[in-house]
Amino acid sequence: MRREPLVFVLAAALLLSMQFAHTESVKIDPAVKRMMSSDGPVPVIVIFRDGRSPDLQDIDVRYRYHLINGISAVCSRDEIKRLAEDDDVEGIYLDGDVSVTAPVPPEGVDSVCPSEMVDAERVWAEGINGSGVIVAIIDSGIDKNHPDLIGKVVGEKNFVEGEDTTEDLVGHGTLCAGIIAGSGRASGGRYRGIAPGAQLLNVRVIGSDGNGKVSDIIAGIEWSLDNGAKVLSLSLAGLNLGETNPPVTMAADKAMDAGAVVCVAAGNNG
Repeated sequence: MRREPLVFVLAAALLLSMQFAHTESVKIDPAVKRMMSSDGPVPVIVIFRDGRSPDLQDIDVRYRYHLINGISAVCSRDEIKRLAEDDDVEGIYLDGDVSVTAPVPPEGVDSVCPSEMVDAERVWAEGINGSGVIVAIIDSGIDKNHPDLIGKVVGEKNFVEGEDTTEDLVGHGTLCAGIIAGSGRASGGRYRGIAPGAQLLNVRVIGSDGNGKVSDIIAGIEWSLDNGAKVLSLSLAGLNLGETNPPVTMAADKAMDAGAVVCVAAGNNG
């Protein structure tokens, strides 16, 4: 009995298994792999190759994006492995967490006025105060009843699951909105925003616990662009744009390609 055919079949099977293992290793982000070690579902963002879409079968899809070619979903370990083997899939990334903290005035420090810090009055004197510009505050919500922000919000959307409100239950989004476009009414004009003529979109992606998901950020970016935003404010801890977070980086790049200015916080973690 000749052994060559059997050896050939075994070698071919080994090569195929190595190929699939390599494909899985390349496509699945390490953060996803760590969560796959348990039997629980994993929140992921799946990026498809340009112009292509895989067979999603019964996968629990949360968002189908149009700004980037991909979806957010909650997948089992087996579903993630199946997606990784699909030629239409480019990468599978963890739907990670982002956060903000409630504003706390520093002890022993007098209140500061951001517009004074950047000498905004010099451009106001030239007639440039943000008028005609819509800024999306992608954050914890906006208190529309704050005296400095009355009439400023021209559109709003909540993306936080389980909390059916656009109100700011943390305070961070309202702070950012005031720094950007506050009228200064509450202080008799003393503390105005840097662009007091701007209008705002209230894009709530952070829940009452101060936490949010990258998938909601991307959905919020899409909604903001669809509703006329020219500036996007993303003052969120944990949102590390670059190679460490390809899906949201791709969304930010696409937003800039569409003509928007994307402002991302740096240094909020201390």
